[in-house]
Amino acid sequence: MIDGDLTAVVSFIGVVVQLGGELLLVLLFVLLRRFVLRRGYFAAWTAAWACGALAILALCVRYIIMPRLAPTPVDDSALPVRALYLVYQIGKLSSFVLFVSGTATYVTGTRFGASRVFVFAGAALYALVSLLGSTSNLNQLVVWQAPVAVVSLGACAALLFTLPASRRTLGSVAGGGAFALLAVLWLLYGIAFGLKTGGSTIPAWGTAVISFNTYFDLLLNITLGFAMVVLLMEDAKREVDDAQAELRVAHDQLRRAALYDPLTDSLNRRAFEQGVGLEMARGTFGTVVIADLDNLKAVNDAYGHAAGDRLLRQCSDLLRSTLRPYDKLYRWGGDEFLLVIPSARGLDVEARLGEVLERAEPLEVANGMKTTKLEVSLGAADYTSAEALEESIQLADQAMYRQKNRRKSPERGLRAVAISRPVTIEY
Repeated sequence: MIDGDLTAVVSFIGVVVQLGGELLLVLLFVLLRRFVLRRGYFAAWTAAWACGALAILALCVRYIIMPRLAPTPVDDSALPVRALYLVYQIGKLSSFVLFVSGTATYVTGTRFGASRVFVFAGAALYALVSLLGSTSNLNQLVVWQAPVAVVSLGACAALLFTLPASRRTLGSVAGGGAFALLAVLWLLYGIAFGLKTGGSTIPAWGTAVISFNTYFDLLLNITLGFAMVVLLMEDAKREVDDAQAELRVAHDQLRRAALYDPLTDSLNRRAFEQGVGLEMARGTFGTVVIADLDNLKAVNDAYGHAAGDRLLRQCSDLLRSTLRPYDKLYRWGGDEFLLVIPSARGLDVEARLGEVLERAEPLEVANGMKTTKLEVSLGAADYTSAEALEESIQLADQAMYRQKNRRKSPERGLRAVAISRPVTIEY
């Protein structure tokens, strides 16, 4: 893309600056690719910048190194020059193909796959045909490149601009804009270089495009490169956000496993010690109740632990059915439950709990051949502040044991009868 009529200084600076920019983009993308895995689109874009840098390197050899090494001016028809032009043409066309491949992969997940060989073979064939069809200098190669560049870069812009709203981001808009501007620039290249190679009069804008095309390329390429980096960072951020969401779910699951009893789905003693569920209780007066299953050991011994587990679940379900949203049920020990009931008094709560438990349905055990009755001792104690909770629990535990001792004889035990509907406690 460097015209032989340009001054040596402008030609030298332009091509060197463009090569430096391309190499910096390649270096940036290679360094970033080390930290991103399973992103085929970024690998394709990295290869595209590498192919573009190879193409500009071929021009540097042709217009900077070769004139200084050859004793006489080297004509464009010379075999080494034609070989460098072929490398340049293949590099540029391959970069366009890879831009389309990477963008399509980012947008739809589509890859060339097995057809990749045919795509690049087609690009190489087109480069060879364009080289054979160019009889004068590099300007004709640019004219051959222009249609491929406009279509390829325009397709990339269209793919990014047509992303659904949920996927439209700063990176996609910036990338689409950079691709669109490059497509327009290459359209201007095709017109300006076409007029020049055809010997027609070139307008002022065409002269500017031809004279400073390397700088235009560099500016838009850097813009596109940074837009691609933003797309990568946005993609990586989404992956990090997903990972954090999964970690939060896992943390919640672990927290639930640590604070809830899996058998009865009640909060456990650790939860109470950490203050879980006590926000309401700490802000007002209330009562605590200790409920102890009197016949759990007997059921375990007679019918097995599976029957004992069912008895525990029945007890916790009955106790939970009486609670308001801010009342809390804790599994306090092997056969004990703690109820923390704010804004209530122990005498009322204990009486109503006893009523619910007395109406519990008998539990079937031994494959339905036998039933057992739920036998529970209760003890309640009031509290007036959060500081008094621990002491009230001890008092409730003592009251529960006093009731248990009073009910040791069989005729004093709780007797279960069937009920048609649950009893709801109102405080």
